[in-house]
Amino acid sequence: MSESDQQATIVKWWRLQYPQLSKLLISSQSGAIIGGKNKFGSIAKLKKEGWQSGVPDLFIAVPRGGKHGLWIELKDVKKTEKALSEEQNEYLVLLSEQGYEAIWCAGSDIAIAAIKTYMGQDDV
Repeated sequence: MSESDQQATIVKWWRLQYPQLSKLLISSQSGAIIGGKNKFGSIAKLKKEGWQSGVPDLFIAVPRGGKHGLWIELKDVKKTEKALSEEQNEYLVLLSEQGYEAIWCAGSDIAIAAIKTYMGQDDV
């Protein structure tokens, strides 16, 4: 399953698990832009509008456990932390310093488990 398919699996699961919060899972679309599938305009134009390389793939805008929200950088199942770019690592550190939970996950199963942990299995 591709990284895109993995992300779609997470989004589908989130929407079923938390329908009342479904709009609070937000995709950054950074991978689509960098991956050459950019249908949004030139990179220079996007940068002027605030786009930045390295922003994690998914954001759950739900505060939990003293954190402001959960950012997830998603990688393919067999990837290791070495697959993160310098910009991705920097973003995860910066976001953590600002009070967010910011993690990377190899595949949808690990990401979903991390979301469950973050959400505390609460009935929201």
